[in-house]
Amino acid sequence: MISLFIVFTTKIDIMFLYKFFENIKEYLDAVKSSEKDNTQHEVSTECTKMSTAFYGKKKPEVAKSICEIFLKLYKSLNNFVSKDKTDLNYLSATCFLNYWLNAELKKKLFNENVSVQDFYDDLENYALLMNTINFRTIDEIYIIKNDDLENMNILYNLYTNYYNVFNGRNIVCTTKDTCLEYSRQCVQEYKKGIIKCKTNDSEFCKAIKEFQNKYDILIGDNKTKNGFSTSELKSLPSHAEVLQEYGSELNRRKITIVTISILCSIFGIILILFYLYKVQIN
Repeated sequence: MISLFIVFTTKIDIMFLYKFFENIKEYLDAVKSSEKDNTQHEVSTECTKMSTAFYGKKKPEVAKSICEIFLKLYKSLNNFVSKDKTDLNYLSATCFLNYWLNAELKKKLFNENVSVQDFYDDLENYALLMNTINFRTIDEIYIIKNDDLENMNILYNLYTNYYNVFNGRNIVCTTKDTCLEYSRQCVQEYKKGIIKCKTNDSEFCKAIKEFQNKYDILIGDNKTKNGFSTSELKSLPSHAEVLQEYGSELNRRKITIVTISILCSIFGIILILFYLYKVQIN
């Protein structure tokens, strides 16, 4: 699955940080299944214990849900996480699990100041006791820097929308309007990424380029279903186009701010003159 070998410490090398997106379809499918599938009694029981013991005053139901989905994800990726810890498939899967846990905690428990490492350690203490999971310690769980997490969220959202249109074999969006809405969301998310990529030197920008290639190929393939063709997908803008758009928007905001300031000043002067007039006639 992965073509690049990197030597690892307890933290993932920056060159490998975005590599799991090469296998994102498998991980997105695993997330969907984990969110829909019934939770095994043992997992539910142990996650309830964990969330009550450590997060009783910090949204225990949210902590329980994250615990359950993480363990179901772990189990669904067992073919990879059970491999040798130097195996590239293991490293890809654990990179994804680390990203997913960081993203979920940031999104759902950010205001509770919950550390990724602390949450994982708490979860692990209970998971190791489960017979149905066959859990073993993941060394690659750590706090992802905010900039990298933001970039990874952009890529995750891009691929989510892409695979909501096309699953690799068939068009899966049900109506033309739905397909075009996913395409619109792709373009908006892509703008957030490409604006950071004046050059393609960073690992993130290389990953953005990979997505662009995949998306453009889908447009060119002209696949059809229910009156919709992938050739109708919205084109992804260039860095220059997004820069110009953002620059124009910034100028509009500046003009609006200046206009409001001028109007406020004029209104203030009118009030002062009116007040002075009233004082004078009295």
